[in-house]
Amino acid sequence: MEKSMSEFIYSVVTIFTTAGCFGYINYIVLEKLNVLTDRSTFEADKKLKIMFFTGLNIAMYWLLTSTFEQSITNAIILILVFDVVGSVIVLGPLILFVKWLLNRIRRTSKQSSTLSIATRDYLFNTNMTQELYIFGFDNKLITSGYLDYQQGADNNYFDLSLMPLDTPDVDYDYEVVSRAASKHSNSRVLVDFEKKIKIFVFRS
Repeated sequence: MEKSMSEFIYSVVTIFTTAGCFGYINYIVLEKLNVLTDRSTFEADKKLKIMFFTGLNIAMYWLLTSTFEQSITNAIILILVFDVVGSVIVLGPLILFVKWLLNRIRRTSKQSSTLSIATRDYLFNTNMTQELYIFGFDNKLITSGYLDYQQGADNNYFDLSLMPLDTPDVDYDYEVVSRAASKHSNSRVLVDFEKKIKIFVFRS
């Protein structure tokens, strides 16, 4: 009896310790996939999501050990595999589907068309090729290029990695780029009032 009780306490301590770590793994994987995006000012939302994943891991642990009679070691290994692989093929698509469904409901009820998301993440997170022209508020070209990488909006520091355009020696005029954007069906303009820049984005 004493042995079984000590084993029970050991299993409880083990799963609560590992589930907390594994819940963070879920969050990191989904964040890297751009499924979850949280600003640094919304730390409570991040903690809430990690707690949800932790609870999911605990539920899986009890299911594996109680129903399927797996050992503690096997249960932890299976949960770890799910947290990495399952986050990609199960949780990621499921969360995106829920977001899509909620957006459809919001549009139907004539509310805002999208859920809350940082403007930079909303603009840049796409699989399309993006050609960028960055101007200051004085309409002078700062730089241009193809978007290679952008830091998530959860980092307050805003920087971009650009690849050179096919014609890097051309001096792009603001009026020319602005007129081209007005005729391009899949163009966007990001206005950053803090950095005092305007970013013209051409998607293809």
